[in-house]
Amino acid sequence: MENVIDLHTHTNKSDGTYTPNELLIEAENKHLEILSITDHETVEAYYDIDRSLFSGMIIPGIELRTSCLGVAIELLGYGFDIDIMRDSLKKYHYMNTQELDNYMINLAYEQYTKRGIKIDKTFIQDYNPVIFPRLSKYIQASVFRHSENEYLLKDIPEGKSFFRTCITNPKSPLFLDLSSAFPSASDLIKAIKNAGGLVAIPHIFEYQDNAENILKELLENYDIDIIECYYQSFTKEQTNYLLNICKKYNKFSSGGSDFHGSIRPDVFLGTGKNNNLFIPKEKVNLWIHLLKNKF
Repeated sequence: MENVIDLHTHTNKSDGTYTPNELLIEAENKHLEILSITDHETVEAYYDIDRSLFSGMIIPGIELRTSCLGVAIELLGYGFDIDIMRDSLKKYHYMNTQELDNYMINLAYEQYTKRGIKIDKTFIQDYNPVIFPRLSKYIQASVFRHSENEYLLKDIPEGKSFFRTCITNPKSPLFLDLSSAFPSASDLIKAIKNAGGLVAIPHIFEYQDNAENILKELLENYDIDIIECYYQSFTKEQTNYLLNICKKYNKFSSGGSDFHGSIRPDVFLGTGKNNNLFIPKEKVNLWIHLLKNKF
């Protein structure tokens, strides 16, 4: 069955590797009918696209970092006015990559040494973003360089993200509370709504042991419209579970590959990992007609 939808993608305007126009060309080559570019904390891709390159529908999108129950999470916004959203983002101080890395590395050194976790005194000075483009990989390597920390390895399931499993997991001894680094979920949801958009919860199972508590907290206490039920790492059982949650809470469903280009070479636009992603068009059509802003 051919997939025609991808509502979770990134360009080089945030942490992807494709330019916005390269992404549109790829979407056209894959015969997608509906696409959303959901760059982190920016809508600049939408001011830089050649609309003639893609024959399908483009839904304005964005992915915004925040926190819930002490866990660093993301929210997606869809179908907003890009000019209003652009102006709204200026009200919130989002750290750029360098600022966030500096905040995280200093917090890691302070917190880990207090907890008795062995770490080099030159940990901060030794960080080289060229060698470790992702700071979490550097923190992981620095911690497990020391045999004294081997007991912590049990907290990292094989194949799971160190960032999700440890750094942003309050149950881990390697947890770092990053909530003060991001705007509140309430403020971000208000910004999306004020720009005429809908709010979605993405990749909830990426939060692992915290997933169900976060999902319940967001659905019962925040103005959420959509749950990303179809995602490249979800099992069929997880997708079905979320579809049932949508019925229970009267929410819409969506999905996406979380395509980043060469940074995640095994995740493909439209089809995810191992071509396991298919997003039923009829599910998305239930809420697309509500959007006032489409390309």
